[in-house]
Amino acid sequence: MRSTYLRAQSGPLRIGVSYALSGVGAPVGTQFMKGTEIAAMQVNRDGGLLGRQIELVVRDDKYNSAESVAVARELAGAGINLLIGGSQTVTALGLAPLAPELNAVVIIAGAAGMPVTHELFNRNIFRTVANNYTQYSSFGRSLIETHPQVKTWISIAPDGDFGRDSALFFGNAVKKYAPGKDATVLDTIFTQGTATDFRTQINALMSSKAEGLYIGVAGAAQISFFQQARGVGLYDKFKVIGEVGNGEVTGKAMGRNTYPNLWSISYWNNDLEPFKSNPLSQQLYKDYVESTGNKFPPALVMAGQRSAMALFEGVRKAKSSQTDAVIAAMEELTFDTPGGPCSFRKEDHQMIATSYYSQMGPSDTDPFYKILQMAQIDTSQMIEPATPGVKFDIKDLPQ
Repeated sequence: MRSTYLRAQSGPLRIGVSYALSGVGAPVGTQFMKGTEIAAMQVNRDGGLLGRQIELVVRDDKYNSAESVAVARELAGAGINLLIGGSQTVTALGLAPLAPELNAVVIIAGAAGMPVTHELFNRNIFRTVANNYTQYSSFGRSLIETHPQVKTWISIAPDGDFGRDSALFFGNAVKKYAPGKDATVLDTIFTQGTATDFRTQINALMSSKAEGLYIGVAGAAQISFFQQARGVGLYDKFKVIGEVGNGEVTGKAMGRNTYPNLWSISYWNNDLEPFKSNPLSQQLYKDYVESTGNKFPPALVMAGQRSAMALFEGVRKAKSSQTDAVIAAMEELTFDTPGGPCSFRKEDHQMIATSYYSQMGPSDTDPFYKILQMAQIDTSQMIEPATPGVKFDIKDLPQ
């Protein structure tokens, strides 16, 4: 028995990865995947973890909650207790509650939905992105402070927890932080998260009196929205558009047809500060270019790399890959990333970091879009109180 145990411990350290690698969520999930692969490569290049090389065991959750549950059970059945997944809220809502049953540490990499660190919270999960309230309140504040002349706003969002929350938090922040509180937010226009035909919603937007727009639709669906919207004059109607976080994924797809004042939830741009002078950022850029041949990495790559590094640093701090030891270590963890230092709030395992927003527009040179500037907000200034196990209600916050 002892010789078998020693052979197992000297083999690779297997980490499960479950992202949306096909379907409508793939434009987001594949970029998270690339960042996670780079993180594993970087750690392996420096000698691995606990004296072992990292092996990523990758599965496609297909942007489907039931599939995310199925692949998590499969990975746990194969003896894997460390898992990175949840590139979007729809899959995280299935994955997160399963973690205690599987006795696994689960990194929720991209899901901003409030239930993850509130009513669905359990000690086995850690979220490595800002939640909806923090992210989209900060986003609404940032856009109204940079565009005070825009008095009327509207949102289009998926008809689900994530879409409803993000539009609500964005709109409330616009009204709260507008100079003189002189801003109107119209009723949100809802769509299906997997929709590809937005003609009805676009007509409603065109008929509204809004001059500012928030788009809560992500992935390939967002690209379809822009392709359809551009042809009917929506670009001319709105003075500013903020979008949920596709960023350069949309820029790459739209190229010269990118909306000229498009603001995005962002994570990274190696050419702009504070990333330009950060050695970890420059190393990530170098590794991305060398592994892909692409000199224009999407910002979501950094989110995937940061999520993986959070788990790897937790294992390193614990000096163990055992679930309880890693959980205890991560609750006390602060680690450096290409976007600055990050830590977890012990009560609900919500990551505390800096939130970044990018302004994008078209360009006449390859890749035919460009990042014009970055804005940032310290999430500790905008985060809600921790209420693990209790549903979040914005009405409970001081107004």
